[in-house]
Amino acid sequence: LSYVTDVYNRALFRPAATADDYLRAAMSREHRKDVRRRTKRLTDAGPTQYTRLTAEEDLDRCLEEFLQLEQAGWKGKLGGALASSDANRCYFLTTAKEAWRRGRLMMLALNHDGRVIAQKCNFLAADGSFAFKIAYDEAYARYSPGFLLEIENIRRLHDAPDIRWMDSCAVPDHPMINRLWPDRRTIQ
Repeated sequence: LSYVTDVYNRALFRPAATADDYLRAAMSREHRKDVRRRTKRLTDAGPTQYTRLTAEEDLDRCLEEFLQLEQAGWKGKLGGALASSDANRCYFLTTAKEAWRRGRLMMLALNHDGRVIAQKCNFLAADGSFAFKIAYDEAYARYSPGFLLEIENIRRLHDAPDIRWMDSCAVPDHPMINRLWPDRRTIQ
């Protein structure tokens, strides 16, 4: 027996033939132009690069940067950041470290002028994955660093043929992710 208390759809990523095909289908020409404009303005303001956490990097430092970035923004102000409570902080660090040990953690970052301005934490599972959390430096909001990092995430997922889907883990009406990830997954 089961009793369903709620049913909703949330954004789901499924790759297209290429990342460019995917982005052309998901975003209007004007929206793609706006992304190019924001990217150019950011790179004109200083050196910019996307990185993925590798074995050569310091995992603890990366996780602390993520927690600090999230805490400094609106999630921290509202008390919803992972670092806002010792229990949530411990949960995240324990889970992320164990996922890393198992080869199931994907951390992406957008670095600008020598500092992290957006960071994303994904968990990998068999042929799927889960977009756990994203954080960005609100001082760079005019460039939409979280959105730019999400586009890089889509590109990286297209380069990972073993990942066939990613659950957004987002609320059903999330304006950014729903626009960028057109597929849906039913949760009940």
